[in-house]
Amino acid sequence: MSQTASLSPDPATALLSVLAQGLQRHAKSATAATLGDRSRYIGLSDIGRGLDCLRATVAGKLPAANSPFPQSNLAQAATLSRQLTLQRGHCFESLVGQALAAHRLNTLHQLEIDVVHQGTPIKAHLDFVLVSDAPVPTVRILECKSTKRLPETLYAYYESQVYGQVGLLKAAWNTPAFHLRDPTGTVLHAGLTFPELCQAQFGITLPTNSNQVDLKAWVLCLSMTDAKVFGPYRPHQAMLSLCLKTAGTIWQQLQDCLTGKSVIDSLPTATGCHPLCAFCDWNADCPKFDGPDQPGWEVDLQELVSLKASRSTLEEAIQEKEAAIKAAYARTPTKGGWIHAGTYRFKVAQQAGRRTLDKDKLRLELIGLTGSHDDADQLLARCESQGQPFDRLTISPINQKRTATPQRVAASFQTPK
Repeated sequence: MSQTASLSPDPATALLSVLAQGLQRHAKSATAATLGDRSRYIGLSDIGRGLDCLRATVAGKLPAANSPFPQSNLAQAATLSRQLTLQRGHCFESLVGQALAAHRLNTLHQLEIDVVHQGTPIKAHLDFVLVSDAPVPTVRILECKSTKRLPETLYAYYESQVYGQVGLLKAAWNTPAFHLRDPTGTVLHAGLTFPELCQAQFGITLPTNSNQVDLKAWVLCLSMTDAKVFGPYRPHQAMLSLCLKTAGTIWQQLQDCLTGKSVIDSLPTATGCHPLCAFCDWNADCPKFDGPDQPGWEVDLQELVSLKASRSTLEEAIQEKEAAIKAAYARTPTKGGWIHAGTYRFKVAQQAGRRTLDKDKLRLELIGLTGSHDDADQLLARCESQGQPFDRLTISPINQKRTATPQRVAASFQTPK
């Protein structure tokens, strides 16, 4: 047992501390084995994040001072909750892999595409790539996402990532940019074109011209009880250009922070009440949240947070009970009619779905059509209407401060040959 855990007077707290630390260490070692040093390249998930918050994306790649494991129960609970959420995604990915293997499909797991675009090293890691040469050459990308609740429409963050994947696969098709490792990180194939890799791995012959291949990508969102598929996504040159441009911006800002040409707090942050800010590792000293200290209000805010958490738990219980009653009703011979139950009566009737407009998704589409961030934003602005103002209370946890230190010289980030 670690020293941190052994100092705890509460065995239950110590056990949770061991679990949280173990998950952190496992995630770190697994990432190093399969993804390498992520500070030395721009990943497609970085690009999606960079479109939301450039500061957080660059901060995640800067060397940080080593900090101890959070000691407070509140910080420990937050760390454990986050790690369980992240590991749940890996568990779902493993289950999807088993399902694909059961069908004996030609599947590449965690295919790596390694390219350098205008001096920016970029690596894409694709969850699953399914390959077939009959009846026509076909390639399908499947990206897995774990969500607490299935979204009505796909998040713009995810869409930018999958557009980058399918666009990069097509663009790098006949270049030696493809690598494949086993789950332990051992290299199976390296520096091959995509047709060469498929020939070596499956004995499949694919055309050297990607235009002769049916290439599409899908996103599979999974919750604890359900799944939903979004797609297909096809290669889109404007979207790929947006991804490459964003990658270049992130890389240049990283170099500037490392060499002292700029500071991390000068970079743009997420605007508005962005939901990811509460989970950001670098929100403790983010200039977006600059304000006076009033520690006397902490108790009231903690009580409010606890009440909201109780409400969330109650709402989930209500949804589960409603789902159980609806399922039982569906098994009765009564179709759309009333059922009497003591002092209550009930029925289940189908209602028309609510129509919504995903502004982030629309913005991505407009950028693809116009090729310009400014033109897309101007079009959206002309179509917006302003509602009545109202007061909104926003409470966000302050995560442990991790001070970035630009002591590592830019020479250690040279573009790979």
